[in-house]
Amino acid sequence: MKLLIAAMMLTIGFRTSVTMADTILVRSDAWCPYVCDSSKDPGYMVEVVSKIFEKNGHKVNFSMVNWARAVSETRRNKATAIVGANYNDAPDFVFPTKTLGHGQDFFFVKKDSTWTYKGSASLVGKKIGVINGYAYGGDMDRIVSENKDIFISISGEHPLDQIIKMIESKRLDAFIENQTVLRTNLANMGLSQDEYKPVSSQVANDAKLFIAFSPANKKSEIYAKIFTKGITEMRQNGELTRILAKYGLTDWEQQEALETATK
Repeated sequence: MKLLIAAMMLTIGFRTSVTMADTILVRSDAWCPYVCDSSKDPGYMVEVVSKIFEKNGHKVNFSMVNWARAVSETRRNKATAIVGANYNDAPDFVFPTKTLGHGQDFFFVKKDSTWTYKGSASLVGKKIGVINGYAYGGDMDRIVSENKDIFISISGEHPLDQIIKMIESKRLDAFIENQTVLRTNLANMGLSQDEYKPVSSQVANDAKLFIAFSPANKKSEIYAKIFTKGITEMRQNGELTRILAKYGLTDWEQQEALETATK
């Protein structure tokens, strides 16, 4: 009798877990090595998020769309979350207490360019590539929005590829991008890392990157807690380090600690 009751409880528990399992719809554009257009190496953010939620009984479905659409769809609860976001991208979203990375954005130019970014006055007569929907925070967002004749907004699933092609064809003078992403893109395009150089200090006012959940999804707070707990465990058991190593990266929290210690 006890065995029968135990078997029934296991069956009920299994059915309940299946019923409660959700499909986590995640959106982003191509931003390798964070999010990559490759089934073999989909990007460390994709791998980390998938492992965390699948371990908790959920299915994860990633779709690559342009960034503005990713934010819009998630805000309307057409998707569950976006990855690679900072607070400035979607301040109304639900953010975990733990980050999913960090990144530094700079103005970049071709190596033979003599131009340097020195504030709004230095932008006169220039064409600067930015990615549609990206936010940097602080004065930079205001400068971009007030100078749409200077800042050329590029959309698509692979906007950085297009920006680099426009730089190469001299249709753009400079662009703003994450340093790690640019390095990866240049390698994937067969271009030398020395072809481009940064010509500004960091333009973003916050380097923290997150998975951010829809403000219209009643489970977003739960998902945020699942992520925070999951990435803490992955950091403790070494799984995060192993995933990052595949992409030639190290733990961003350790990097931030070193940077703080050297200041």
